Amino acid sequence: MIKNFDRYFEKNDGLETDYMKILYYDLDKDFKGTYKSYQYTRLCTISSGSKHIKVNEGKEFTYAQSDFILLPPYASVHMEIPEKTIAVVYELSDKLLEDTLKKVEIKHEIDVDMTSDLVKKNLLMPQINAHIERIKQYALSDDPNKHFLIDLCSQELAYNLINQYNLSFDNRKKQEPVEYTIQCLKTNLNDPELTVKEIAFALNMSPSNLILIFRRATGMTPKAYHNRLKLNKAKELLIHKNVSEVCYDLGFESLSYFIKLFKGHFGITPKQYSMKILQGKY
Repeated sequence: MIKNFDRYFEKNDGLETDYMKILYYDLDKDFKGTYKSYQYTRLCTISSGSKHIKVNEGKEFTYAQSDFILLPPYASVHMEIPEKTIAVVYELSDKLLEDTLKKVEIKHEIDVDMTSDLVKKNLLMPQINAHIERIKQYALSDDPNKHFLIDLCSQELAYNLINQYNLSFDNRKKQEPVEYTIQCLKTNLNDPELTVKEIAFALNMSPSNLILIFRRATGMTPKAYHNRLKLNKAKELLIHKNVSEVCYDLGFESLSYFIKLFKGHFGITPKQYSMKILQGKY
C-alpha cells in the first residue's frame, strides 16, 4: 500500500490493466498532503476512515465509506486525514471512457465536460458499489485472468458513471497534442519521473513524433520547455527559500544541474539572484 502521494510510488505500485489502474493508500491519522489526478479521471473511494479535502484551492468537504468523488484530469486536492484511513482509487483510462462511449447509447443528451466545478461528494449508490466490489474482488484474487475480468467490470462501471454522473471523455488531447503536452508539463512541474514517452503514450503517438510537433510549435523540446517552466518558478521560490530547497522542490536532477540551467537562462546563479533580492535589486 502507498503511504503518501509520491508520484514515484503511484507509478510503480498498484494493479494496472488495459483500462484502469487501481491504487491502494494506507494513510495515517493527521496526515496532510496534496493529491493530484494528473492526466486521467480518478474515482476515489474509502474502505475505512474519512478524508477532509479542498479541491483546486476551492470547494471543501469531508467524505467517508458511503461516498465517492470523481476527480477530473489535472485536479489538485489538499487532503487532511482525521483518522487512520484506507483508500482505494481507480484511475480510469481515456481508452476505457472512449471505448465505452463508442459502444453504447447513453441516455443523457448533453455532453458535459468534467471540470473542477463538477467535483463533488457523491453517495455511493448500490449499482456503482457493486461494480467496485467486483473489481476489488478480482484484483485481490489469484485468478490468472483477473486483468481481463477487471476490464469487463470496468466497462460496466464506466457505463454507469457516464450515464448517471455525466462523466465524459475529453477528446481534445488528440486534436491538440501540443496544448495537452503543455498542460501535462505545467501540472507535473516538480515531477522528475515525467517523461516524453509517458505523455506520448497518452496521446497515442511516438515520442519522436511528439517532439517534432512540439518543437515546430514552440521552438523547443518538451524537456526544454519543462525546464523553462521550472526555472521561472524557481525565481518565485527563491524569494523565500534557499537554493537547495528550490532545487529539491522542483525535482531537478542535481544541484549542479539546476545551477547550470539557471545561470544559462538568466545569466546569474540562483545564489546571486537570491542575494540581489535581499539587496532590493529585484
